[in-house]
Amino acid sequence: MDLILAVMPLAIEVAFVLLAVAMIADWIGHRERRRGYLALAFGSLTLLILIAPSLSQTGPYGQLITEAGIALFLVSGWALLMFRDSFIPLRPSTRRAVAVSLVVVAALGMIARLPASTQEPHGPLQTFALAAILTAWGICVVEPIVTLWLASRGRPAVEGARMRALSLGYAGLVAVIFVGTLGGELVRNQAGQFVLDLVALAMVPALFFSFYPPVWLRRLWSQPEEEELRQGLHSLLTFSPDRITQAQRALEWAMRLVGGAGALIIDWDSSILAFRGMTGEAAKSVAAETAARPEAGEVRAPRRGTTTLVIPLELQEGLASMVVVAGSFTPLFGDDEVSRLRQYAGSIAASLDRVTLNMRIQDLEKAKTEFMNIASHELRGPMTVIKGYLTMLEGGSLGTLEPKAQSVLPLLIAKADEVNAMIEQMLEAARLEEGHLTLHKVEGDIVELTELAIDSVRPMLASRTLDVEAPSSPIHADVDIQRFQIVVRNLISNAIKYSPADKPITVVVNRNGRTGRVIVIDQGIGIAQQDRPKLFTKFGRIERESSLHVAGTGLGLWLSREIARMHEGDLTVDSTEGKGTTFTFEVPIIT
Repeated sequence: MDLILAVMPLAIEVAFVLLAVAMIADWIGHRERRRGYLALAFGSLTLLILIAPSLSQTGPYGQLITEAGIALFLVSGWALLMFRDSFIPLRPSTRRAVAVSLVVVAALGMIARLPASTQEPHGPLQTFALAAILTAWGICVVEPIVTLWLASRGRPAVEGARMRALSLGYAGLVAVIFVGTLGGELVRNQAGQFVLDLVALAMVPALFFSFYPPVWLRRLWSQPEEEELRQGLHSLLTFSPDRITQAQRALEWAMRLVGGAGALIIDWDSSILAFRGMTGEAAKSVAAETAARPEAGEVRAPRRGTTTLVIPLELQEGLASMVVVAGSFTPLFGDDEVSRLRQYAGSIAASLDRVTLNMRIQDLEKAKTEFMNIASHELRGPMTVIKGYLTMLEGGSLGTLEPKAQSVLPLLIAKADEVNAMIEQMLEAARLEEGHLTLHKVEGDIVELTELAIDSVRPMLASRTLDVEAPSSPIHADVDIQRFQIVVRNLISNAIKYSPADKPITVVVNRNGRTGRVIVIDQGIGIAQQDRPKLFTKFGRIERESSLHVAGTGLGLWLSREIARMHEGDLTVDSTEGKGTTFTFEVPIIT
């Protein structure tokens, strides 16, 4: 036990020396003011621990060592308070007052000529000076413990944990001083002294972890937000209002993930897409520094200036970058932060690309809608004139035609009606896309409306057989008369296009409980199961060899189902490939 007790102080001294050397080396490598204060504090305390065995010497030399110890002790307190000031700044007047107070206390300790050995009796002035020294140092260290702990409340997980770790680090220093000074006075047996030395030795790595958190500890800090992070990533990949909003939300999570004070995304064209936690001018400054050093995926810790972490974003348009700016409570960026943010950056790039793609699709949809609107309006006039003259020719108003010419007029009129139907679909689709399609419902007989719709498509039937099964009594419903007929015409026209000329088409009108139904049945080519999903889509056309020659806009069924649903009804399909298709148009009826 005697050997162990003799070795323990040496082990503590070696541990503190290694701690101080690590902090001094870190300061030399980065030359940051904050790191300098930390190196000064632990360097002073380490020197104090190293000269502690010489404090018991008598004579002028012993007194000189005692005064040097007082100075080192108070310098460490001042440096620790300044380290706290680098996180949560003090007022300039407070800093000056603390510095003056420490100088006065140090002078008082030297004037009082504190004895080198704690075993010697103290006079009143010496006792007062010793109390003043311990109080001054205690204020410098205890104040950050309370301030940092209270300031950790309500902050993101990483920042809050970093502040609590610093608070515990300061508390550990107080514990080390207590164990080193008062512990020996309170404990008289070897076992107790061994426990105190062991506690002091164990506190050294704890202090290092408090001020220089390792990777595993930083990962532990981020655990409380992992689930929120996953939800945030899911939101990024599923919700995309616009690129700027998406980038803002992405930056929020990047900052929370590593406790950054600010962040920005520099777009592929070197413009600033979004920034958080900083002013516009600061964002421009950081962007300029990043452009000056275009290498991405690195931690940039200049001797003067702000530490930043630059992560590449590989967008479809080109290479962008996300820059996270270190804050007062940000753990030193390391390989773990780079790796995690690189993974996160992949989701950000995917979400931004998807927003861009969605915007392009929206622009294309808008362009198509505008084109349909313009084209249908421009075509309607000429087709009305053409249809009018064809009707006049057929009626003989423009003179008698040769039998051959007269025989082709029904076909020409049917084709004109077909084009007019397409124009009508395009107009209605454009109105629906623009949100201008409103129903004007009135009470009507769906049996009569179906017959009117059939009459309007009879020129397209030519020699086809169309069977109608309808009740003799009316079926009343609140419908938009014009648009109800559009649906029926679309379904009959669809049956004509996709069924052989020698096969009959059947239209059935009946009741089905509280709904009225118009059922259009053909014996055509049918619809394969794999083609069903695109049947009611806008511009959706089923590409099959037997239907490649069929003309159409691909809007009819989509528009018909939308109109049916606007009537609080529906349009459904039942089909067998090679045997035919049945469409059922259903709307609520007045009972």
